[in-house]
Amino acid sequence: MTTPLAAIPPVSAALRAYGATGAPASDFGSMVGDAARASLATLRKAEATAARGVAGTADVQEVVQAAAAAELTVQTLTQLRDKVVGAYTDVLRMAV
Repeated sequence: MTTPLAAIPPVSAALRAYGATGAPASDFGSMVGDAARASLATLRKAEATAARGVAGTADVQEVVQAAAAAELTVQTLTQLRDKVVGAYTDVLRMAV
C-alpha cells in the first residue's frame, strides 16, 4: 500500500510567499491567463511606484525594487515569447 507524499516544505513555502494556493490550475489556458494577469499587475505597480518616485513621495529603495521586479518580469515574458515562437515554428516544420 502506498502512502501519499507530504508536500515538500521549501516548495510549499515558496507557493505561500508568492500567494499561490498550491492547487494546480484547472487547465493550461487558465494558468497562462493567471500568469499574464500577475505580470501585468507587477508592471502596473512598478509604473505607479516610479511615478511616485518622480513626484518625491516614494523611497528610492522602493523605486529600485519595483524597477527590478519589472525588469525581471519583462525578461521572463520575452524568454517565454521566444520559446512559444520557437515551438510554433517547430510545429510548422513537422511533416503531416
